[in-house]
Amino acid sequence: MDILGIGLTGKALTDLEKKIIAEVEPFAIVLFGRNIADPNQLPELVREVKSIARRPPMFMIDEEGGRVDRLRHLIPGLPSAEAFGEGEQSVELSSWMGRVIGMALRYFDIDVDLAPVVDVRGAQAPKGLERRTFGSDPETVIDLGGAFMRGLHSAGTGSCLKHFPGIGIGSADPHYGVTVIDVSLDDLVRRDLVPFARLGNEAGAIMIGHGTYPQIDGPDLPATLSRRIAVDLLREAAGFNGVAMTDDMEMHAVSDHGSYESISERAVTAGNDVVMFCSHIERVPAIHDFLQSKARSDAAFRSRMAQALDRIEKYSQYVDHLRAAAPPVMQFETVAEEARRFVEAFEKSRGSHEVDVSEAERRKNPRGGRTGREEWT
Repeated sequence: MDILGIGLTGKALTDLEKKIIAEVEPFAIVLFGRNIADPNQLPELVREVKSIARRPPMFMIDEEGGRVDRLRHLIPGLPSAEAFGEGEQSVELSSWMGRVIGMALRYFDIDVDLAPVVDVRGAQAPKGLERRTFGSDPETVIDLGGAFMRGLHSAGTGSCLKHFPGIGIGSADPHYGVTVIDVSLDDLVRRDLVPFARLGNEAGAIMIGHGTYPQIDGPDLPATLSRRIAVDLLREAAGFNGVAMTDDMEMHAVSDHGSYESISERAVTAGNDVVMFCSHIERVPAIHDFLQSKARSDAAFRSRMAQALDRIEKYSQYVDHLRAAAPPVMQFETVAEEARRFVEAFEKSRGSHEVDVSEAERRKNPRGGRTGREEWT
């Protein structure tokens, strides 16, 4: 088994992708809107991929609701995280939405939702994080994000908290450049780390973001390449013992720091267990070969890889347990009807509050294109 999470180029596998999946056996496949056509195509794509590798990869997707909604063309539009603070019964409804998303992902045989976002929002959300946060204080984020997470789990779908150690007051969108979170260690621990510390081990997985924290480590060093953040803060300060995943390493905030091979090695050495490359699958064999060669020649790196693989295995078993304990997979029509019921109840809970994004706009992908960076994230 490999430690890489990778993306596919389209809605059907190419011959090259089939070869790479069989030979590399990636830990995870991350799905994007570019991979999704209709309720029949998507499970068929998942089935084909899982039939190729000797050890089927874990399928993951960003399905938060609101602007980050990979299933936007398949089920009724789901609200953003921020919208739950604008009406009544917010905890109950957040749990319900998690359950609806979990039901949908189970139907498509997708194992993990890369959600919830548990960043604590600042005075205003940084670009790229608009309306994706549950609140501006840790307790609200814990209540609503935790309810969403448990809704996912109740339907048999795994979760992954993001974006450690918190980018709620970041200066920019890390997809396109450096985002700086200029706060002291004490402030970060007292505020931004709290949701990760309280919910992390229940989730079993945390995604480390690409923000830079100049008061904690090097001013130009992304969190994904920082041992101070991926070990000292995540493992010690937050007490997390599960899987640490990088955000997509093809984002400019980290990809500008060196070759894909170099930044993958640095991410593993820093303490990440899963390294994500979501856009250019043709680069994956070289990254895989480089990491394997490094593990053979370097005992310390080999030990770090073994630790990562052990955590991956335990997380996989945890997700399998969630699936085994959940109700049977529903038919797609039942899932879609449950989504409609939820949306109707959610809108009633908000009273006369204006909708921030129309249904027509929500279903658009404003940037188009084929890569993860070019989609709403």
